[in-house]
Amino acid sequence: MSLPDRADVVVVGGGPAGSVASTHLARRGYDVVLIDKVDHPRETVGESILPPAWPYFDRLGVSEEIERQRFVKKAGGIVDWEGRITEIRFRDFAYKRPGLHVERGPLDHLILENSRKSGVRVFNGIRAESFTRDQSGEMEVSVAAGSGPPNARLACRYLIDASGQSCLAARQSGGRRLDADFRFISIWGYFAHSDYVGADGVVYPSKEVQNHPPMTFVSQCGGWGWAWHIPMREMTSVGIVIEIEDYKRAVAKHSSLEDYFMATCQSTRFLGGLLAPAKMVNGGLRVLRDFSYLPERVSGPGYYVIGDAAGFVDPIFSIGYVMALYSGELAAWSVDRSLKQEDRAEASRLMFEHQMRGRYELARTMALPGVEPTGGPQLYFNFSSKAEKELMWSAAALTTRSRNLVDSVTPGAEPHLKIRELDGLQFSRVP
Repeated sequence: MSLPDRADVVVVGGGPAGSVASTHLARRGYDVVLIDKVDHPRETVGESILPPAWPYFDRLGVSEEIERQRFVKKAGGIVDWEGRITEIRFRDFAYKRPGLHVERGPLDHLILENSRKSGVRVFNGIRAESFTRDQSGEMEVSVAAGSGPPNARLACRYLIDASGQSCLAARQSGGRRLDADFRFISIWGYFAHSDYVGADGVVYPSKEVQNHPPMTFVSQCGGWGWAWHIPMREMTSVGIVIEIEDYKRAVAKHSSLEDYFMATCQSTRFLGGLLAPAKMVNGGLRVLRDFSYLPERVSGPGYYVIGDAAGFVDPIFSIGYVMALYSGELAAWSVDRSLKQEDRAEASRLMFEHQMRGRYELARTMALPGVEPTGGPQLYFNFSSKAEKELMWSAAALTTRSRNLVDSVTPGAEPHLKIRELDGLQFSRVP
């Protein structure tokens, strides 16, 4: 199949946000072309997925296939912060289905292939370079094959930028700026045979991961830094998020980045114990610095920006995947409404902008490390359910960062917290 020269909608990026938007638009009868500069499946971090993702999977029609993959079921989360160990369990929030610990490559590929089955024309190895809008309102995207120079142009009525941290729209307009309140570096790797934390703080060997659902384990690492431990089917994702200035001072005392990473994991309470039987696999460490950025614009005449391309915050509460699914659905709704009611296109775009900024501000306010929030998320965004509101509020209260969320909400509107305190982790190895 050769790349066409036009479509109703062009989607740039085959991650979850782009796949969701393209699938729903194709099912509404539009000619949708999705291009991605890489081949799928591809590796990416972000393996912890919250239960609110399931309704999105249902609407895509992929829930049964996801269940057949036997991704690891996530029972909740345990946080060790300032010497206090607390947990939240999803069953306490009336969720009938669990969270998941997933290998993102297979899951994202499954959702992308579902878009292809839904009629989306998918092209891998095609890179979007820029876009323009002519006087008639038609969009035109300049694209290139592989790493070569631009060699084709693709016309469309609407463009959806789901290009992730490549940020097509922001790169073109200069509208992406680093978030000064999140100057962190993230370092992570994958381990075989790591022990893991189950419900109520019981520690199990890796072979039990399908029999005893794990918790995502988060531990304070330095001042506002944190570490994660996410067991999957064959490996465990382990990473640290450290303030850049703290990292610069500490890494100079070590012979290598891996030495610094392992020493930090070993000195982080409980994390070193979980990794005692483990060995790093799958190509060593990955590094990302200054990964949080603010969106200047998440839409414009003829285009929408969704997923990580719209903005990214410290992922301490694992809400990024659900945000990607949400933004894909919202963009599909807005584009569909705009094409069917052209006189309401601008109102639809503004509604999209309003909702996206609200959800982004909510995520940012939850994660802010000890500084005042920039605005009240309650002015922009309503939770999709009482369970989601209580879950997000309770998750934020597991760390001292929750003060920002509390301060941003009208007194008396706080939802009920569903948090359990633990005395410690039970490192009696289960045979």
